[in-house]
Amino acid sequence: MAGKFYAYSHIVTPQDATVLGMAYDARYLDWACIARERMIVEHADLHQIEWPAFLTGEVTIRYLYPVFLNERVEVRVSVDDYSEEQGRAKLLFRYVNQDSMRLLAEGYQIIFFVNRATGNRTSLPDSFVALAKKFAEDRRILA
Repeated sequence: MAGKFYAYSHIVTPQDATVLGMAYDARYLDWACIARERMIVEHADLHQIEWPAFLTGEVTIRYLYPVFLNERVEVRVSVDDYSEEQGRAKLLFRYVNQDSMRLLAEGYQIIFFVNRATGNRTSLPDSFVALAKKFAEDRRILA
């Protein structure tokens, strides 16, 4: 993957898998949300962000290959696009089998920051802007 990304590693557990040992498709969304939250907790100043601070407006996942019980999945998160004024960010997710390095799935989430009291959209907190710059997708490399 080109560009910078945050990596979250997950081992597929029995809770993640069907009776045949293949991970449920919905678990990919769970892993994306965990990766997103860990990225924010580990790399943003949480004193600048009032929780709950954002809503997920859109999610897309495209599945390429299955992953099975006890296999290790790395969820790579990068920031594709964001608007400070509109309080919106598009996060990219790539799921990679850590043993074979095969791309398993890819997708994105669009999140919107909101004022907790009013529910109205707000601009991005400075701490999230810094995080977005740190994990920005490098368009020059992807060409």
